[in-house]
Amino acid sequence: MKSYPMSKRITEDLQSVESGLIEAVSSPRGILSEIALDTLTAGGKRLRPALVLICGQAGDYSSQRLLPAAVAVELVHTASLVHDDILDRAVIRRGAPTVYAAWGERMASAAGDFLFAKAFECLAGLSDPAALVALSDAAVALCLGEFEQMQTAHLPHQSVEGYLGKIERKTAALFAACCRLGGILAGADEPEIEALEKYGYDLGIAFQIYDDILDFTGGAALGKPTGTDLRDGTVTMPMLYAMDELKESRALVAVIEALNPDDREVFHAIELVERSCALDRAKAQARSFVDRAIAVAGGLSNQAVAKQLSTIGEFVIDRYS
Repeated sequence: MKSYPMSKRITEDLQSVESGLIEAVSSPRGILSEIALDTLTAGGKRLRPALVLICGQAGDYSSQRLLPAAVAVELVHTASLVHDDILDRAVIRRGAPTVYAAWGERMASAAGDFLFAKAFECLAGLSDPAALVALSDAAVALCLGEFEQMQTAHLPHQSVEGYLGKIERKTAALFAACCRLGGILAGADEPEIEALEKYGYDLGIAFQIYDDILDFTGGAALGKPTGTDLRDGTVTMPMLYAMDELKESRALVAVIEALNPDDREVFHAIELVERSCALDRAKAQARSFVDRAIAVAGGLSNQAVAKQLSTIGEFVIDRYS
């Protein structure tokens, strides 16, 4: 997987984000701090903080203002992963035991809440109501997306439109907020901020579609077993396309409906999806959202920012090549 190239200033500030994450959860010291530190240092692309910083170049770049926001969005993202693993009863993430698996449901729930609280503590210090609104709206959307995913688990008869609505809330809302935060804190003009937000939305949609594809083609690259979505009954774009093409193959429907499908059933369902055109169709949809994001970025007044955002879009594609 390629890494996304950054300017020297962004690279240096991303290193400061790492320090800021550790500082944010290290006080007060205690078991929640220990769990949060373990989770944050387990790895991650830091794509969301990078988007805050890159979009912060659309106006007057200020590390003092942008770094707390970059730290805050990564804390929100990490908190959502901890809570997601509780809902999914997931035991592996990024190749290591999840907080849920290592500490149990109650401690994992508390750790996720702790990370959420610390995120808004970071942002509150900026005393910028617009920034707080941007992140709080994204956090609410994220929670609603996770709840809707839980409600629709094991229900095979869903629509592509419904799927896109869920991932808009679950993933794209935070991407869009990252870009909006960068613009707000840099004092960019409102049309520029709206364009940055639209870029983030389209990029986030593409990112989640590609992640859902990777669950069939290489779950190990995500640090979790292949077919996790099938086992959880989470219906994704590749499954919807496969069921449409295969006239809702009974074997695939049965795995989605099953609360505890065995490995043989899951592997057979994966083979069905891989033999269909579903993965290619999903990749084409993801690519179309990346193209839309890059087109929006191209209209920004700061072409240096546009170029970096276009590079991020290509990185999202390269990640799955």
